[in-house]
Amino acid sequence: MVIQLLKSVKEFLFNLNPDIVIQAPARINLINPLDAVEADYWMPSVAINGKSNPLSAFFYIKEIENESRLKNYVVQKPDQINIFDLRYEEPLAKSEIGIRKKLKTQSKLVYASILRLLRFSSRFKKLFLKSNIEIGNITTIPPQSGLGGSSSIIISVLYGFAKYFNIFNNFDVLKDNEFPINKDTIAEMATKIEDEDLEISAGYSDRYVISKGGLCFCSYYGKLYHKNLSLEPLAIYDRIGETYEINEIPIIICFSGISHESGDVHGKLRRLYMTNNLKILNYYKTLAELSWKSRFAIMNHDWKLLGKFFKENTKIMNKVMILAGFRYGIGLVNNILIKIIETTPNVYAAKLTGAGDGGSVFAIVNPDKIDSVFFNLKKRFYEIIKDKVKFSSKFPSYPSETIGKLKNVSFFQIKIDQGGVKKL
Repeated sequence: MVIQLLKSVKEFLFNLNPDIVIQAPARINLINPLDAVEADYWMPSVAINGKSNPLSAFFYIKEIENESRLKNYVVQKPDQINIFDLRYEEPLAKSEIGIRKKLKTQSKLVYASILRLLRFSSRFKKLFLKSNIEIGNITTIPPQSGLGGSSSIIISVLYGFAKYFNIFNNFDVLKDNEFPINKDTIAEMATKIEDEDLEISAGYSDRYVISKGGLCFCSYYGKLYHKNLSLEPLAIYDRIGETYEINEIPIIICFSGISHESGDVHGKLRRLYMTNNLKILNYYKTLAELSWKSRFAIMNHDWKLLGKFFKENTKIMNKVMILAGFRYGIGLVNNILIKIIETTPNVYAAKLTGAGDGGSVFAIVNPDKIDSVFFNLKKRFYEIIKDKVKFSSKFPSYPSETIGKLKNVSFFQIKIDQGGVKKL
């Protein structure tokens, strides 16, 4: 029997006697140009939790008497029984020199977040340097899965420290030329952390959606060049889920089990886009048109029409990725998964989320049949990958050894995370 993972994570973390615990959700972009080149366009996106797996990053802080520490935990076998292991522990670096040395280590996301906060807030710097604290994190989002996992970790850290030190929306502690820490500025900081501090090509979409939550339609107009805060507009975040009374969205996620480096994909596409490659620009204009049209499908709760837009999105992104030098477009495994999923009854369409070349795809399905679709998807998938003859007949142009790459596929039913990053 599967133990409800969110409950288990909460029990584990609160048994550590923390002063604060933060949860940051995952996200998917419904219709999109890829992250890092979404600027000058708009897109519908949604912050999500899984129904059995919370698909979230968690971060805690507690005061201690001894030297400040950093801990990282992992969940063993989250689909069977929940055992939490300490992955690593280390003294918490506090000097800027010490922190910079950590930016190439396994704890780089946490330290890059701290470094950005030290630059952003004089109040944080004062309180952080004299504190004795233990900080720790754990995530249930599969690593490099295209679900915004690294952004969730960063945002949980930024929000956690801001809440712990009482500097979130605290205007009384601001010095001249400082901005308040709020969910807009956290999204902006998170983008700069990945794009500048960690040199991972990234855009604003994941960071705003995870920070603010909900089903939204976002405009990133004027944010192409990733300028410093106040030198370009903030994103316009329209919470269309509330406007259109959408409390649930009939989506099932399929993680391929193949990790990918999203920055490598985003970096190539961003370079092509920034050099005004005419074909790339035209493809993105078409994607932008699909994006605004998809809003009307969402408004009508017309999931079948949204599925048609998904299919167009996939065709265009395969062309874009091939043009960028990726032999199999959005990825060999991704295209196989989409074909398997789309031949399952009551599935309207499937598409990529994230950078491609691995990661995840997701399906939009008949909302009245979502439970049976979830069961049939898993059954159909395992029937095909366990039978080489059946696989070869369905995918004759694909190498049979591709089956081996699909051994770690997992499926998630999801719900809309309405609040974004939050204190538990």
